[in-house]
Amino acid sequence: MTQPNNTPRKNLPANWLLWPPTVIAVLVAIRHLLLDPSGHLEWFGREDIYAISMLSSLPIGFAAARRVAKKSRSSAIVLGVCLFLGCLCLAVASHGIALPSSLLAITIARALLSCLTAFAAANLCFAIASPQPPAQLEPPAIGAGQGGQQALPAWAWLLFGAATIAIPATYTHSAAESLEKKLNESLASNRVALAWKHCSQLRRFNPSLTAANTDLATLESNLRDEKARLEAEIQQPMPSNLTLAMIGRRITTLVQLDRNHEALGWIRPMMSGRNFHPISLDFYGLCQQRLEQPAESMRGYERSLKHWERQPDSPAKNNAMISAYKGIAFAARQLGNRRLEEEAYQTLVHLAPTAENHFLLATSYKEHQKTSLAAENAQLAAELDPQYAEQARSMLTQLSRDHFSCFLVPR
Repeated sequence: MTQPNNTPRKNLPANWLLWPPTVIAVLVAIRHLLLDPSGHLEWFGREDIYAISMLSSLPIGFAAARRVAKKSRSSAIVLGVCLFLGCLCLAVASHGIALPSSLLAITIARALLSCLTAFAAANLCFAIASPQPPAQLEPPAIGAGQGGQQALPAWAWLLFGAATIAIPATYTHSAAESLEKKLNESLASNRVALAWKHCSQLRRFNPSLTAANTDLATLESNLRDEKARLEAEIQQPMPSNLTLAMIGRRITTLVQLDRNHEALGWIRPMMSGRNFHPISLDFYGLCQQRLEQPAESMRGYERSLKHWERQPDSPAKNNAMISAYKGIAFAARQLGNRRLEEEAYQTLVHLAPTAENHFLLATSYKEHQKTSLAAENAQLAAELDPQYAEQARSMLTQLSRDHFSCFLVPR
């Protein structure tokens, strides 16, 4: 009878299944030490940047550790432990090291820590999770023409090295562009807590950027101070003789801090009954929007719109209806109701034909593949306010490219 072959594969050690837990343990330890008291990752800023950077370094780390393990298992153990301790020290020291002020410097810092961590993890994998002697880790080298594995060629090392730097750098650049837009939006809507979070992350992506005509380090400090002031204000107990102004101030502060559930606790009693105030409907829609509840957000903004439609004309009515239509259009987009979204933006442009509103309508048309209407409103936005010129040009370029013909896009 043929006996089952339990001999481990030549190219893999018997305990290779222990490699993933070993790598994960090392990465988690380094990540934990990189976290600052605010929960941001020094040098990396965000979890996905850290993950991409570390994973991109693993191939070159394992390739280098494989060469060390072939020569001496004891060398792999010593080197792995020393590198791991060095990475831990570097992660701890990152909190006291001033963040490099250039994109190149922060990119090199991330790549250096990633490579050292990957090399440490790989050495520990070969040394600890592979009890076989070095000879079993790799068959002896076989000369050319005799078959077998050859040492990694130079181009492979170059490829691994390029991937270690290029992949995280490309991903971080794309993430920074998106985060910069979010930061500007949060600043424009006075979302102090969210703006501070975005600014802290963006500064770790690319410290050379600016926002609101201010360098990110100064802006982060200012936002942190403002956030602390608002949080201290929230901690103050409310007096027994509450006034509408006090309640409004508390709601506004909670919304600025993105503590929307707490804000709703103050808003709901003002949405009906003798304590009714119409501004509560708008705030209700806003809080539900930020809590990603588009149906409830729509309900709040529609109630606000119906209330103000019954009121006599006034600047307050006009402003409230503009806010309501913006909220309805946004909720309709989230709910996939294209017709209602377009109608809301069209009415918004009729009420207030500003550059911002024309650009919102252009964006809606663009997403709905209505190329000519999108281009027309984008051009109107640029004509009304030169600040929208660059965004309009970008949209027109994209429309021409997406639809394979500049003849569809008016110039």
